[in-house]
Amino acid sequence: EAINRKFIELRYKLLPYIYSVFWEQSRYGFPILRPLTMMEQENLENVKREDTFCFGSKILVKPITDAEVKHTEIYLPNAGKLWYNYWNDQVHEGAKTYLIQTPLDEMPIFIKAGTILPEYPVVQNVEEIVLKTLKLNIFYAPYESTTFSYEDNGDTFGYQQDIYLEKKFMVKGMPNSFEIRQSSQGLFNERYKSYDAEFVGIPFEPKQIRIDGESVEFSKNENGRIYCKIPKDFLKLEMD
Repeated sequence: EAINRKFIELRYKLLPYIYSVFWEQSRYGFPILRPLTMMEQENLENVKREDTFCFGSKILVKPITDAEVKHTEIYLPNAGKLWYNYWNDQVHEGAKTYLIQTPLDEMPIFIKAGTILPEYPVVQNVEEIVLKTLKLNIFYAPYESTTFSYEDNGDTFGYQQDIYLEKKFMVKGMPNSFEIRQSSQGLFNERYKSYDAEFVGIPFEPKQIRIDGESVEFSKNENGRIYCKIPKDFLKLEMD
């Protein structure tokens, strides 16, 4: 029962990402579930890897269907790219195979480095979601990467009159600095006022974080992630 609850809660937490993936499919025709052959077409071995897939372009999953399995081999695509274990933030290089422990309550889930992953609080149903701030999990990458996010009212046809919001986050990581740029398109006004940003995998100790040129306070949480609060309409974040 506890394990079932954990994964049901995970679904609610990932709803902003799930919603955006379905928007991508509706607007651009991108598949919701993507085989590894789509993520890394040049590697013919991926044709055989039918038990691993990507949900959207940012989350890789390998479901475990046998409760007796204690570990599994998992291939992470894309040479020169990085992936983070969702459960412990451990970073892995792409184009390599890893032996991963598979306790019952931790299905292998990996997040592509450079992803900005929005997250809802745990609720019992979507009608309970009343946001004052939106959590962003920001996964460092030592290169440039882009994440798209989609929001609308959720229960009207307002999006047909452009009452929606498409957000574009561009990140750029360097050995001693990290930058995020945000842009948006559409007429929808989010209910929340700010982001609770948690940075994963920052390889340096930051001395300052600036939002649109203004320094902001930051700290480390119990998981070792750097944390700060960001206005929802920021244009540029700089960390160095």
